[in-house]
Amino acid sequence: MKQKSLMSFFVKAPANASTSGASSKGSSKKSSKPVPRERQTPDIPSSDPAVPPRDVHTPLSKGHSQSSGIASATYTRSSDGGLSAKDTPPTSDPIDVDMSDEEESVSRVSRAQSGLGRLKRKVVIEDSDDETFDVTSKAASKKGGMGRDSSLQQPSEKDEDSAGRTKKRRVSVAISDDDGQSEDEDEGSRISSFTKRLTQYKKSPKKGKSTWKKSLRDDDDFIVSDDAEEDDNVDEVPRSSSRASSRTSTSSSRPSSRLSAYAHSGASSDAENDSDAPVAKKTAKKPSERPPLKKEGSSKGAGGGNSFLTAAEQRAQQQKAEKKQGEDPFSFLVDVRDKDGVRPGEPGYDPRTLYIPPKAWRGFTPFEKQFWEIKQNHFDTVLFFQKGKFLELYEEDARIGHREFDLKLTSRVKMSMVGVPEMSFNFWAAKFLAKGYKVGRVDQAETALGAEMRLAADKKGGKSKAAVEDKAKDKIVRRELNKVFTNGTLVDAELLTDEQAGHCVSIREEDEESGKQTFGICVLDSSTSEFNLSAFEDDVCRTRLETMMRQLRPKELIFTKGNLSVSTTRLLKAILPGSCLWTSLRETEGLTYDKTLEKLNVLYPSEEDDIEMNDNPRHLNRAVPEAIRDMAGHKSAVEALGAMIWYLNTLNIDKDILSMKNFNIYDPMKRGQGLVLDGQTLAHIEVLLNSEGTEDGSLLKLLGRCITPSGKRLFRIWLCMPLRNVSDINARLDAVQDLLDHPSFEQEFTSVAKGLPDLERIVSRIHAKNCRVKDFLKVLSSFKTLSNGLSQLADTAASFNSQTISGLLRSAPNLLPNLKHVKAMFKTPGESADELVPEDGKDEIYDGIMDEILGLEKELEAELKVLEKKLGIKLTYWHSAQGSKEIYQVQTKSKEKVPTSWTKSGSTKAADRWSVPLLAPKIRALKEARENRNTAIKEFKNRLFAEFDADRSVWLRTIRVLAELDCLFSLAKASAALGEPSCRPELVEGDAAFLDFEELRHPALCASTGLKGDFIPNNVKLGGDVGRIALLTGPNMGGKSTAMRMTATGVIMAQMGMLVPAKRARLCPVDSILTRMGAYDNMFSNASTFKVELDECCKILRDATPKSLVILDELGRGTSTYDGMAIAGAVLHQLATHTLALSFFATHYGSLTDDFAYHPNIRNMHMETLVDDEKRELVFLYKLVEGVASSSFGTHVANLAGVPIEVVERAEVVSRDFARQFKEKIKGKKNKASGRLPLVAQADFAYLFGLATGKCEMPEDPVRRSEILKILKGAVRNCLRDAGASAT
Repeated sequence: MKQKSLMSFFVKAPANASTSGASSKGSSKKSSKPVPRERQTPDIPSSDPAVPPRDVHTPLSKGHSQSSGIASATYTRSSDGGLSAKDTPPTSDPIDVDMSDEEESVSRVSRAQSGLGRLKRKVVIEDSDDETFDVTSKAASKKGGMGRDSSLQQPSEKDEDSAGRTKKRRVSVAISDDDGQSEDEDEGSRISSFTKRLTQYKKSPKKGKSTWKKSLRDDDDFIVSDDAEEDDNVDEVPRSSSRASSRTSTSSSRPSSRLSAYAHSGASSDAENDSDAPVAKKTAKKPSERPPLKKEGSSKGAGGGNSFLTAAEQRAQQQKAEKKQGEDPFSFLVDVRDKDGVRPGEPGYDPRTLYIPPKAWRGFTPFEKQFWEIKQNHFDTVLFFQKGKFLELYEEDARIGHREFDLKLTSRVKMSMVGVPEMSFNFWAAKFLAKGYKVGRVDQAETALGAEMRLAADKKGGKSKAAVEDKAKDKIVRRELNKVFTNGTLVDAELLTDEQAGHCVSIREEDEESGKQTFGICVLDSSTSEFNLSAFEDDVCRTRLETMMRQLRPKELIFTKGNLSVSTTRLLKAILPGSCLWTSLRETEGLTYDKTLEKLNVLYPSEEDDIEMNDNPRHLNRAVPEAIRDMAGHKSAVEALGAMIWYLNTLNIDKDILSMKNFNIYDPMKRGQGLVLDGQTLAHIEVLLNSEGTEDGSLLKLLGRCITPSGKRLFRIWLCMPLRNVSDINARLDAVQDLLDHPSFEQEFTSVAKGLPDLERIVSRIHAKNCRVKDFLKVLSSFKTLSNGLSQLADTAASFNSQTISGLLRSAPNLLPNLKHVKAMFKTPGESADELVPEDGKDEIYDGIMDEILGLEKELEAELKVLEKKLGIKLTYWHSAQGSKEIYQVQTKSKEKVPTSWTKSGSTKAADRWSVPLLAPKIRALKEARENRNTAIKEFKNRLFAEFDADRSVWLRTIRVLAELDCLFSLAKASAALGEPSCRPELVEGDAAFLDFEELRHPALCASTGLKGDFIPNNVKLGGDVGRIALLTGPNMGGKSTAMRMTATGVIMAQMGMLVPAKRARLCPVDSILTRMGAYDNMFSNASTFKVELDECCKILRDATPKSLVILDELGRGTSTYDGMAIAGAVLHQLATHTLALSFFATHYGSLTDDFAYHPNIRNMHMETLVDDEKRELVFLYKLVEGVASSSFGTHVANLAGVPIEVVERAEVVSRDFARQFKEKIKGKKNKASGRLPLVAQADFAYLFGLATGKCEMPEDPVRRSEILKILKGAVRNCLRDAGASAT
């Protein structure tokens, strides 16, 4: 009883009841304005008899009584006569304000329920969608929402009219049949806990206005508005209040808390919608439109721990809970699946798509729906969404940006967000691409004003039923996926960091019945819109495929899952760069053979009666590019093209690239047309890259001295496929010699070419209508400079000895008439102009719009004069410096009297700005006219680009002339940098190749190291009057590999058409260079070191001809000594007797020199070395000389490497003993009659016997047949001579 009396004392009503009514009215009037959270008094209607009791107070259920008191610890119901915390007089005992509120509510409920006896009542709010909610949760939400949640307020009619809020919800009373005894017991339990709670109560500190502002700033995360127009439509107050309310239900479980927070953020959703909505008029969102709340359980147990926390501590906990809820707002991202329901890691998973359940779509705001509609089909792409002058990343994309580049991570309603300025998109896109991500850009398809005009047009013209149902989506600014960027399909100049071509390769593999593999390849250089199609049958080692991939170095590979064999996949993984993007397509994606042909006919429609029904059985139009029609018979190539077309369509760049019709046929080997450098040769000779994967020290780095981007790309092709025809090589040599003889000509060319943009790529972008105005103007001026410059260079080159350069320059077309035609279409813009304005009379639509704009501007000026005359004061127009939203505002001096209908829009110390209703219609019409002008300007620019693109072949021909001339200058500059001695190679026509270099040096080692004056030159001679094969012996580190690479490099340079770093060079051009060098395994191809050796050896024996250059380095070392020696001997015999290729055969098997001493086609050579046996020291002389090396000096090299001396001494003893035993065994065999003739010589005699008996046949090639007979004749003669010498 004492406790009850204490409670009655603490909650005693004040004497002046009128104060309560006044407080209630004041609070209701201010309810629509933002009120500080700590100071605001909740809106509770007064107990007016005119209002039905059940509509005024809702009795709290017993289970929620504690949490209700806790939630209101810092507030009192002053409208019911309670004292505020500020007015409470100090006492000697702490006062439990929570309990005071609780007792107040009990007393008020008892008064409101008079006449209903002791039956317990339960008030339930019925939402418009028939969902029922527990009122306790609503009460908590109401308090957390600072009294601004209209769904729980019961205002009077006056309040409703003044505030303009939505209508109140229906409230029903549910009568429970619980007896009074249970109620008394519950009341007793409340009273019994009062003593404990009374001693624990701690008064909350006062909160000032600054604290509220800080809280508001914390609540309102950084949100970038769409544009200036959309910013005005964002309702900040409801957003902040709704976020505050969403933080109140911290006691529920995580899923329900997230849903509750989402449901309470209805005002935030409104703000989100308004931020995108072009309509300026703000309307409150009806409670029925908010997402429904689920029932929340009692917060009694959960809230007990926070009963007496200060407001700051509670707010900190609420913010922590809100952050936890925001970490996973979308349930479908917890268990990610693709559209087929497959999870990551499972077979068939497609990382590009995301499954979003149907129920999730119903809870999305319009913007979220817009976002996920695009994201669900590009889940593996980082999407930049345009929001006015900013681009934003959301959800996982935002987290990637934060993780990779430390971009500030914020929230946008319930979505994680990262924002960057629109002007820095290229910078950030390049960074994401460099990390291997795909990047997409979603642009606004309209401005806010354009959206208003669209909505007005839709309203005027009437909408379909479907359009009406999607009304919310229409209210936001439309956005569309502009394009997707990948490393292999980049077009924009700002994202292309490399002047070399970035290839995207589509590959298709088919198994033939013969066991061979057939490949169809489609190669795309998107920066120039150039396609190359290829189809070929490859060997088991995939030689052609490897060569093609090493030549192209693709940045992206497109393939169909399950199509590539294991061997092909392993090869590609081994040779492709690690940065290459692998894009896999499902079997249902891409285009089949028939669908590809149908698509081609659609892409390239022909004129009437122009279908090749009879000539072309595949019914391709004549408008289809010729290269495609030639390749139409290769199914794999057509399907590879179909996959590429499908993929480009998903990236939104297919039309721009395919409409260029730039298709060619690509042969990676080009046998019979030039010097073939296969993939292994490119790697072993280090033509494009060194062994570490960089260009340092490579032949491309040494010789490539082009200054134009197109020249650099062409020179790479020249280097991969040198010339073979003697006349072509000599013509190029003549041109290089002319350039060396006229150094001033290089200066003239540099003045023309230096500073030119990448014209080839920009012409492609102009075709795609994706070129900036300043780039287009720069292209026009560059082509004018180029045309005049090439004409002047042609006049200078007329006096040269050769006609190569002069003929090349004369083939360049005159561009001045074409440029004059294009420039006549538009007015010359200023330096900072970003639009092209048509000349008068060139565009009727634009002229009509400009007439309308000028007329409206004159009318507005006239209206201003009328107003000045009417008011008698000085008036001027004021326009916003940015954008076109605030224009033609009337400006007066400060504090001038103006009509009351004018609305002040801004002011300064000296002037006021006014919006005049009389001028509004004309201003609106002017804005729309200017919007139409922008559209007309864009359409004119596209027509201008199309007019320029009509002469595309002329522009490209000029660019080709420039690139070829740049490559010739590159050869000349590289030749001049070789130093002395250097010479012009002498090339001789012949049926069999030969080489003769005097004092040959390796160009890369001379130029890139400090050996320029110390490098030891060597004489190299193969074929002609000496043997075609050099059997090379000598110690490790003696320079054998360098001598072989140097020879191959000398041949490439000679057939490129440049000087050679030698005193004298004479050769017959070779048709291919085939190499087998180094010892390495291929883990990805499941091949050991010895297997790799034999694979490469197999290709050499199959492809080599008498006009090939073969380099074999230490064949057979990957297996046992005898097996390795046998394989090396058999391969050497095949090359020397039957293949007849020019060859270097380096070996450590000394017995081979004895076995092949009789062979007339083999020369024994070695690298000269000085030896000190006592000190075990070697002096390498790096000189290639005749004869056989005395030893390989393996133990000396071991000592040089620092192997412990005791190990070296033991190894030397074992080596001597092994050598002695081997020599004795060989000598014993020779003493026998059968051992007097080496096995290889016996093989030659067996072959002659087979020819005589008809068991063997001679090759069909007459040159090879003659050479074989000559070699066999010499072999027999030498054997007979050696036999006679041994007999004597």
